[in-house]
Amino acid sequence: MAFLQQLYTTDGGRIGIAAAVLIAFGFGLAGLVTAAGNRRLLKRIFGEAQGQQFQQHLAAILRTFEDHAAMEREVRDSLAGLEKTSNGFFDTVDIEHYDAFPGQAGKFSFSQLMLNRNGSGIILTSLTSAQGSKVFAKILQNGRSDIPLGREEQDLLSRHTRS
Repeated sequence: MAFLQQLYTTDGGRIGIAAAVLIAFGFGLAGLVTAAGNRRLLKRIFGEAQGQQFQQHLAAILRTFEDHAAMEREVRDSLAGLEKTSNGFFDTVDIEHYDAFPGQAGKFSFSQLMLNRNGSGIILTSLTSAQGSKVFAKILQNGRSDIPLGREEQDLLSRHTRS
């Protein structure tokens, strides 16, 4: 206490005490403004509910939150299942036309590639000559075929697989 009396007797001390009082007043005012804002927010959320009515309103909000959390889990699980399943869908389809037998039938031969995200699928090839067409299907797994691919088939596959 003696220290405060001694501090109060000097001009610098009085200014320091006045500054401290103003700072404390500012913090108090900021606290009141924050509390008023919180009261307005709570009133928006809970309305005029008091006592038992307040408890019921709070329980209803919590049930709604829990229901939404359960729905979110269901949606996330469904999306994960769909993502897993969609890896089997063909997301790359391409076709290459070429002349398999130059000078005989023109560019009526083709190879069609159908791949999923895992690099699995098929290459369907039709070789057309003046005598007719022959069709071949080659199964692909992880971007590779167990049957040797023709140059056109390999070029088509190379354009769409990651090395």
